[in-house]
Amino acid sequence: MSSGTSGFPFVVVGDWHGHQGWGLTAIRSAAREGAKVIIHVGDFGFDWPGAKRNRYEARLNRSLFEHGITLIVSPGNHDNHDTIEKLRVESDGLATFRSNIMVLPKGGRTEIEGLRIGGLGGAFSVDKEWRQKGKDWWANEEPTAEDAERLVAGGPLDVLITHDAPAGVPLRSNLDLPHDMVEQSMRTRWLLRTVVDTLAPPHVFCGHWHQRVVHQMTHANGCVTRVDVLNMENSRYGNGVLVWPGTPPLRVEPLDIRSS
Repeated sequence: MSSGTSGFPFVVVGDWHGHQGWGLTAIRSAAREGAKVIIHVGDFGFDWPGAKRNRYEARLNRSLFEHGITLIVSPGNHDNHDTIEKLRVESDGLATFRSNIMVLPKGGRTEIEGLRIGGLGGAFSVDKEWRQKGKDWWANEEPTAEDAERLVAGGPLDVLITHDAPAGVPLRSNLDLPHDMVEQSMRTRWLLRTVVDTLAPPHVFCGHWHQRVVHQMTHANGCVTRVDVLNMENSRYGNGVLVWPGTPPLRVEPLDIRSS
């Protein structure tokens, strides 16, 4: 997806967990700001099996179509990776799931408003032992070293979209996890940190931690990466941001997600 600079922002949002009402409110809020693209950092609730399968995406897609907005999903750990991996990736780096819902695969890249956008979604589910494979947990949920290598091989990025946060970003956890599970969950974070250190993108947007954090990482060459960790659904000022195209560092401001 490539287009010239429009003068309007695009939107980046955090986890929605299949919350249809919140998703519709976020779409309307983005439309009020003139946005034509929304990037979702994962835990969208993508194609979850069950009796209501596809209703969520169908309803959101209707709203996106009505507002002339394209939603690009970079997967989280609570998205159907089996479906995602079967989608055909087009020449613009995106795969189509609905007319206005696209997927940025792990290790993929695209272009939005002249900006080089890379994706390295996915994360480790610390609650996977309470979930069922293929229904609410997928074994291919984490990004791999091959995904990371493919992304790095493509060269510099202006924006990196991940689900988990790179290692080194200070985050709080309310979970009392055993040491081995903490170590497993850190695999993705260290992989992301390696990619960020290698490419030094000016911006990283992620979610997963259900909190709003902004952190700056300074690299050995003096370049700075701003990491925006986005909150989950029902966070009026923390779930989404407006991002203005231009020369990085980019202007980033909260999106006020409200019904009217």
